[in-house]
Amino acid sequence: MRNLGIVLGFCVFVLEGLLILRGRGRKTLRLFPFFYSYLIFCFLWIVGMYAIHWLKPQAYPSAYWICYLVSILVEFMVLVEISDQIFRPFPVIRSLGRALTALISLGFGSFYILPTIFASTGRSHAISGFVLRTFVTKAIILAVLFYVSKQYGCELGRNVGGIMLGFSIYVAINVAMMGSIEAFGSALFARVIWFIEPLAFTLCLLVWTISLWEPAPIPNAQPISRPFESSSRSIDMDLIRLNTELSKILHK
Repeated sequence: MRNLGIVLGFCVFVLEGLLILRGRGRKTLRLFPFFYSYLIFCFLWIVGMYAIHWLKPQAYPSAYWICYLVSILVEFMVLVEISDQIFRPFPVIRSLGRALTALISLGFGSFYILPTIFASTGRSHAISGFVLRTFVTKAIILAVLFYVSKQYGCELGRNVGGIMLGFSIYVAINVAMMGSIEAFGSALFARVIWFIEPLAFTLCLLVWTISLWEPAPIPNAQPISRPFESSSRSIDMDLIRLNTELSKILHK
């Protein structure tokens, strides 16, 4: 299983490298700073893991778990990026959305995720509970962002839509995996984590590679009103009015 996980990890390494190089060549690194910062972190993580695997293999399991748990927290940067892109036409609401995403993450982290660590009796159970609740939190934030984007008619575009879809696939697979581990015991955790997690991330990266290979047109600075849909036009005006009012409050 670990060898399979290493092979999948190499696939992840190649796809991450392609995405980073393509983003640099197509000048999309600046358009999605949080997203590409996360990718660069993951790329360096894999480089470090391969170095440890070949130079000091006995330290590989411990180093893997430390980096894995850190990466789970760093993944919240992708959610911040999605939130930023959804509210790109509204600078003030965009900042508010970023703050709300961070607050929701901190709130769930304090009252939903961390208690599993202190309440668990064994290390394996504590880690699996921590990972499960972290991914459930990400799934909830994704659902909220998806609802908001649909409710207010925010244009995602192919790039942002691809980031959201790929990350949703990755989160869904991990929620299913960790839920199964919670149901069937921690012994399953040690056997499947080595290849299911990189497999999920490989699928995620494939979606990201396809959607980000060419930069899509950025949605207009103002929301697109549809004259034949009065409700959509009303939502557009409400968002513009909210953005204006918040801007006035912040500049007082």
